[in-house]
Amino acid sequence: MNEGRDSSQRKVAIACGGTGGHFFPGVAVAQEVRLRGGQVMLFASRKEVDRESAGALPDAPIEFLPAVALLRGRRVAFVFGEIRSLALCLRRFLRWKPEVVLVMGGFAGVAPAIAGRLLGARVYLHEANSVPGRANRCLAWLCRGIFVGFPSAKKVFGGRKVVVSGTPVRKEFQQALRPEIYRRLGLVSQAPVLLVMGGSQGAQALNDLMTKVAPLLWRGHPDLQILHLTGKHDHAPLRALYQRLGLRYFLSEFCPNASEWIRLATAALSRAGASSLAEYAAVRLPALLIPYPHAAEDHQRQNAVIFAESGAAEWLEERRLRPSEAARVLSRLLYDQEARRRMKKALRGWNAENSAARIVDDLMKAENSEWKASEASRGEGKTGSHESEGSENLCARSGKAALKI
Repeated sequence: MNEGRDSSQRKVAIACGGTGGHFFPGVAVAQEVRLRGGQVMLFASRKEVDRESAGALPDAPIEFLPAVALLRGRRVAFVFGEIRSLALCLRRFLRWKPEVVLVMGGFAGVAPAIAGRLLGARVYLHEANSVPGRANRCLAWLCRGIFVGFPSAKKVFGGRKVVVSGTPVRKEFQQALRPEIYRRLGLVSQAPVLLVMGGSQGAQALNDLMTKVAPLLWRGHPDLQILHLTGKHDHAPLRALYQRLGLRYFLSEFCPNASEWIRLATAALSRAGASSLAEYAAVRLPALLIPYPHAAEDHQRQNAVIFAESGAAEWLEERRLRPSEAARVLSRLLYDQEARRRMKKALRGWNAENSAARIVDDLMKAENSEWKASEASRGEGKTGSHESEGSENLCARSGKAALKI
C-alpha cells in the first residue's frame, strides 16, 4: 500500500486501546514516528480509560472503535463489536492508506490488524507482558514481525520473527522534573513520596490495603507523603483518612500525567502491568507489586515474579496479603538507602530506553534511510542491533525466572 511515498508522508496506524497499559506504549511509538516526520493515527476502544488517555497525544487523530472484550456471556457483543470495528477500519484505511499497522495488544487491535492485512499494509504486533494474551496469540499469524517486552514471551510465538524490544515508554520519562510540580500537588521535595497506583483508573484492593497500611507507615514515618490514584469509588474515605493522620497527600480519580507522578515518587505500591513496570524501570523507581489476581493468563503474577527474582521489585500475593508485611516492605523501599540502591541497579537492567526507536527501525527498515534514528535519539556509539542495549539487559535480568514460565 502506497509504495514510493517519501518518509515525510509515511503513515502508521497504531491500535493501542482497551487499557492504559496498551494505550501509553502505543503513544510512545507514535511519538517516535512523528519525530522522524511520519504521520500516525491511533485506534482505541470506546472505554472511558481510552477517552481520558487520548490527551497524551492531543493533536493526533484517533478513532474510537465499538469493539468490546471477549468475556463470558458477551460473545455475541464481542462478535458484533468486531464486525462493526472492522467495517470502520476498512473505511478509514481506504481513505487514509497506512503502510504499517502496529497492534499493541488487546481486543481493540483485532479489527485494525485484519483490516490492515486485507488492504496490503504491513502488520506488526507488540506484546508487553511475560505471558502473551489471547488476542495477540490469535493475531500473530497475520503479522510480519512481533515485538515482546519480556524475553520469556518469545517461545509462545513459535518460529515467527520475534524481537525482544522491551516496552516503549513516552519521552516525558526522559525529561527532568519541574520543581513547581511539588507546589502544585501540595508536597515538598525534602520528604519521601509513596505512589499508590493500581493502573490508569485505580484499584479497589490497593485502596483497601492503604486504609490499613497508611496508619502503620505514619507511626514510624510521620514525614511520609502520598500520591494516590484512587479511581472513582474510594476518593472521599481515603482523603478523610490521610487528613486524619495529618499526612501530606494528593489524590486523583484519574491521572493523565502519570509520568510526573512516577518521576516524583520515592517508591510505589502498584499492580504489575507490563507498561507500569517499564515506566518504573525507566526512572529506577522501587516498587512493591500486588499483581491483579484475575488478569488473563495470570500474566501480572508472572511479570511480578520475573521482576522480583531479578531484584527489580518486591511482590506480595493479594489473597495472602498482610498489612503489616506490606508496611515493612514499603518502609524499606522508602527509607533503606542500601535496599534502594540495589533495586535501582536491578531496574537499570530492565530499562529498554530506546525501545520505541528500535520498533520504528524495524517497522520502516529497508524503506527509507531517513526513518533511521539519529545518533542524538539513540545515543552515541549504538550498534543499531535490535537485541542490543536494553534488550540485552532484559535477557540478562530475566535469567532463569523467564525459564520458569
